[in-house]
Amino acid sequence: MKRRFEFRLERLRRVRALEEHVARAERARTEAEAHGAEARAEAVRTHLASDRAWVRTRLEESALAPLSAARRTLDTTAQLLSRRIAAAQAARQVAARAAEEHRTRKIAARALDELRQRARLQHLAGLAQDEQAQMDEIALRRASARRGKAEGASSAPPPATDLAPDSPSAPRP
Repeated sequence: MKRRFEFRLERLRRVRALEEHVARAERARTEAEAHGAEARAEAVRTHLASDRAWVRTRLEESALAPLSAARRTLDTTAQLLSRRIAAAQAARQVAARAAEEHRTRKIAARALDELRQRARLQHLAGLAQDEQAQMDEIALRRASARRGKAEGASSAPPPATDLAPDSPSAPRP
């Protein structure tokens, strides 16, 4: 009779798998946020570079009269860039923590899966061992029955001629 395989820690395995799934989703979300923040910072960096180039060309042409307005614009853009860079760095740190949490959850889920696989293999080995023991028992019963039949046939009294000469029932000369 085969027993159904049941993993003792199945509920924990499902919880760990769910935790790993949630950690993976959180990691993907934080990675997307970090990537977006880095892209916004890069856009501001590009904008600042183009503004600086524009101011440089205007200064070379002496066409820029209010220099302080241009400086304020560049300073504002530079401050925006530094805030965006700081936000991108913070988002990247959050993404790194989420990635580490995901790795931890993934390892825990994988460990339980490996434990489940080992338990399943042990269960199958136990079933095979039980089946082999049953087959051995059947073989022993059959061998015992054959031996019983063979002994039953040979347990009949021997013929009189086979008696030893010293036996009391042996014929006397």
